Amino acid sequence: MPSIRPARHGDCLSLSEVFHAAGLAGWSHFLPPERLRAERLKEEMFVQAVRAPEATVQVSESDGLITGFALTRPSADRDAGAGTGELHMFYVHPSAWGTGTADRLMDAALGDLTRRGFAWATLWTAEDNQRPRAFYTRRDWAVDGATRSKTRYGVTFTELRYGIALRGG
Repeated sequence: MPSIRPARHGDCLSLSEVFHAAGLAGWSHFLPPERLRAERLKEEMFVQAVRAPEATVQVSESDGLITGFALTRPSADRDAGAGTGELHMFYVHPSAWGTGTADRLMDAALGDLTRRGFAWATLWTAEDNQRPRAFYTRRDWAVDGATRSKTRYGVTFTELRYGIALRGG
């Protein structure tokens, strides 16, 4: 069973590797796999995330290896009230899919948002992302009707927003 802990600066390369591997495995059915494979690691993006005072980055670790991460923050959506937090990034390495890692990370992310006083949380995911969408639904997240278009590698796709009420928020 993985342990969950706050991310540290030294974790940023591993976070980038998890993001890359999960993206390649999860998005290749609607984004060009050759472009995903060739994408450079984004270590600096994670350095900024770990340093951001408004964000919390938690990692799952198993046998000394980072197997996933969750980044929570106040919602960046224009229609969000002050009581809305956001699960901005949530990725598990494909080698850890089906191991319970995602459940442990989700518990930690929702716990963080609740402790920070948010009553509601949102997340965005691609409409074609069936695996995570099934996971979010199983974890009581629900599509709230908001959509947005996103373009990556010349492919335009729709993202759906999910929401969940936080206990004690």
